[in-house]
Amino acid sequence: MLTKHKDAPEFGGGIGVGHTEAAWRRLSNDLGFEAKLGRATYRLRDYLEYWQWKFSHVWMQPVSVAMTAFALIFGGWIASVNASFDSVPGDVLYPVKIATERMQVTLATSGQQRAKLHAEFAGRRIDELNAITSSDLEGKDVRVRVAMDGFQQEIASVNSELVSFTSSNPNEAAALAIIVDQKTDAYVVAISQTVPTVSEESKSTVAEALTAAEASNVQAINTIVQSHETNQQPKTEESLQKNLQEKLKNLETRTALSLGRLQVIETVLVNRGSLTTAYAGRIKEARDAVAMHDVSIQTAMNTFAAGGYRTAFDLLSEVEAQIAASETIITELEIDITTGL
Repeated sequence: MLTKHKDAPEFGGGIGVGHTEAAWRRLSNDLGFEAKLGRATYRLRDYLEYWQWKFSHVWMQPVSVAMTAFALIFGGWIASVNASFDSVPGDVLYPVKIATERMQVTLATSGQQRAKLHAEFAGRRIDELNAITSSDLEGKDVRVRVAMDGFQQEIASVNSELVSFTSSNPNEAAALAIIVDQKTDAYVVAISQTVPTVSEESKSTVAEALTAAEASNVQAINTIVQSHETNQQPKTEESLQKNLQEKLKNLETRTALSLGRLQVIETVLVNRGSLTTAYAGRIKEARDAVAMHDVSIQTAMNTFAAGGYRTAFDLLSEVEAQIAASETIITELEIDITTGL
């Protein structure tokens, strides 16, 4: 209907084709200005003003609106991300924290960057574990499981990226392996300190995470050894020396602690008159597994000094496994005695 009646005089029409000049004169008379019919002329200033108007209204306004919307959305996202940093599994903002981490990994441009990010995020899972165990939150066991599952996923990603980077950039793999070694060393210590604070239901979950961290540490050391065998560098030599000293110190500490625990167990059983042949046999088994490693340790040190780094660390790993087996026996004895008391 509008199309049909667009030129009707009743609606002020008549400015269509064939009526333009007459309508313009009538409109000019009605409004009281002179009707100049002719081609308009424009100066440079007119063109500048026109393009300035077009730039500000046609182009800049939509861009400004879009940028404002982006700033509001992005600002809200940043606020949510900042607020989510202290969240733990089960919190409302925890998915935002995880989504942000996934986005960072996606935007990483190299395997080395991804490995570093995964290692950092693994540390966050341990921080979450500590926050959960020291809080009065409900559902701690479920929260601990989610945090430790996330830790194992991050450690697995670290290992995968390290293996891939070693294949593609063997000359630079040692630097990444040294970082992973330092990180996983810290993770092993942190998780070990947390084990006594978690519930019995969560101990197995935390133990699995500890095993994953130890395995990652071994892989990092193997990568450093491989790199040093191929291209001996001062930084890899220094890292291997440091690892050897730390392993020896750790073995010494664990040995002394285990022997002390066995002494307490034996004393308690003697005082109670409960030192049966079975108990005595288990105590001797654990004590032998702990104390009879001097030859293996000395061999490992000599082999290391001769340049046999891989063999030296393999020997120390065997000693660690034997001490871990004895620690299991000691723990079982302590539980047995405590239950009896």
